[in-house]
Amino acid sequence: MHHYRISGWTLATEVPLPHLFPCSAPSGGAGVDITLRLGSVPPPQAPLRLDRDGIQVGADGRTVIDVPDCVRIGLTDGRDIIVDPAPGAPWPEIQTWLLGPGLGVICHQRRVLPLHACAIRVGNGALGIVGNSGAGKSTTATAMVQRGHRLLGDDVLVADPETGVAQPCFPMVKLWDSSRNALEIGREGQQAVGRKVGKWHMPMLAAFDSESRPLSAIVHLRADPSAQRPVLTRWPRAHAAAVLDAMIYRAYLADALHGRRHVLSAAVQLAARVPVWELARTTDFADLPEMLDMLEGLVSA
Repeated sequence: MHHYRISGWTLATEVPLPHLFPCSAPSGGAGVDITLRLGSVPPPQAPLRLDRDGIQVGADGRTVIDVPDCVRIGLTDGRDIIVDPAPGAPWPEIQTWLLGPGLGVICHQRRVLPLHACAIRVGNGALGIVGNSGAGKSTTATAMVQRGHRLLGDDVLVADPETGVAQPCFPMVKLWDSSRNALEIGREGQQAVGRKVGKWHMPMLAAFDSESRPLSAIVHLRADPSAQRPVLTRWPRAHAAAVLDAMIYRAYLADALHGRRHVLSAAVQLAARVPVWELARTTDFADLPEMLDMLEGLVSA
């Protein structure tokens, strides 16, 4: 068996997952949190609670992710994963689904708050960067790493609403060609993200921080076509909670599995503990150095 740490959990798997952070097998009677094996994935139990974006949630909460010509993934109780790859399907593409929607399902099955976010260690604290797809989260996180900071995770961020502590996810980001060009990054050691032409898995094991860190700030990143330079605004607590609630990773999974109340409650708790800001940026990242100065200032303040 191969063992990895992801979002504060220990994962035991039959197959190697090189995009994850490796760890030793638990000792002293401690068990693993999540197991992954290869096998056939049965359909979810009828009647379905959810059928959306290739994800089905059964009446008992068991969830199936079905990606035609790639993989079927079955997830039960936030603990058991069955992976059924299609013949010839590339593992980088399979891992894209495992570490995105699959991890999101695990979080929601466990009633844990997953933000659609990157996280960076700055000093002894962490900076969370939330935003919709295309907001520039991964580009900004990679640029922060280029300045000497360390990556905590990309895309899905698990944060404890009571303590404000962020858990490290996995040592990799996904970048479009345009972002790699803007950051002057070559293709060495990178793999294509499945069928998304022009998007790449970029390993960052050497720049990864495997320890949990307290969040110093959360920033909602947004591209503003009218912006001439970056503008940073701190949200009052009520609005901050609404922003975090809107930035839950695939919140419709929470709706289908347990209802939304616990998610909103967690967002309110986290907003009460961690300052939440909005950073409106220009659309072409011409303001990137100024943005990074602002982000570093939030953590050092």
